[in-house]
Amino acid sequence: MIKAKPYQVIPLFYAHLMKGIRYDKWAEYLYEIVRKDCPKKSKVLELAAGDCSFAKYFVKYYPSITVTDLSYCMLSKNNYISNKVCCNMLYLPFKSRYDLIYSNFDSINYILSGKLLIKLFSEVSLLLNDDGIFVFDVSLENNSYIHVKKNNREGKYKGLTYRQTSTYNPYSGIHLNKFTIKLANGDEYSEIHKEKIYSFDTYFKLINKTSLYVVDCYEAFTFKPGNKNSNRIQFILKKNKNAEI
Repeated sequence: MIKAKPYQVIPLFYAHLMKGIRYDKWAEYLYEIVRKDCPKKSKVLELAAGDCSFAKYFVKYYPSITVTDLSYCMLSKNNYISNKVCCNMLYLPFKSRYDLIYSNFDSINYILSGKLLIKLFSEVSLLLNDDGIFVFDVSLENNSYIHVKKNNREGKYKGLTYRQTSTYNPYSGIHLNKFTIKLANGDEYSEIHKEKIYSFDTYFKLINKTSLYVVDCYEAFTFKPGNKNSNRIQFILKKNKNAEI
C-alpha cells in the first residue's frame, strides 16, 4: 500500500465522486451573494479550486478569474481556466489586489488550527481591495454526523476500485476521510484527508482578531441566517478599513 498525499490519486476519479454536484447552480448562488458588491469586471481569485469544476461556470459571471490549489494533480486535470497558480492558500504569492476572493466546498476546514486560520484571513486581507469581499463556506459538526453515515462507500471507475471510510471525533473535532484505491495495474494507494470542524462561534472569534469582519452569514445554498445547528455555513467578509494589519 502506497501512502499518497491528499488529492494525489483522487483526481483520477474525482469527477466520478462529485457527479451529483450541480456546479452551475452553485455558481449561480454564489453570484447572487456577491453581485451587489462585485460587478462583472471585478478581478477574482479562487482558493482551493480543485479541478476547476466550479470555476468553469463561475467564469461566465467573472471573466477575470485566477484559480489556485495546493494540488498540482487536481489543478492540471482540466483546462476550463487559463490563469492557474499552484500554491498554498496560507502563502499566497500575489502582488495584485482582488475585488473578490472566494473558497468553496469546506476547503477552509482543511486548515487545522485557529492560528493558521488567522493567518489565512490575514493573507486574504492583504490581497483584497478596500471594498473587496471574501466569501467561503465551512462544514459544521452536524454535517460530519451526516457524512459519517453517507460517505462510507465503495465503487468502481474506469478500471480502478475505491473504498471511502469517513469518521468524526467530536473531542478533537477532526473529521477523517480515508480512501483506499486500487488501480487497474494492481497498484494500491491510500489517501487520508483530515479536516478540522470548528464551532460556529469560533469562526467569529478568530475573524474578530483580524482586519476582516462578517457582513453576512447564511446557511449554505440559502439566504437564511446561519447558526450553530446549521450543517454548512456561507460566510461573507469585508475589510475593516480602520483596522491595523
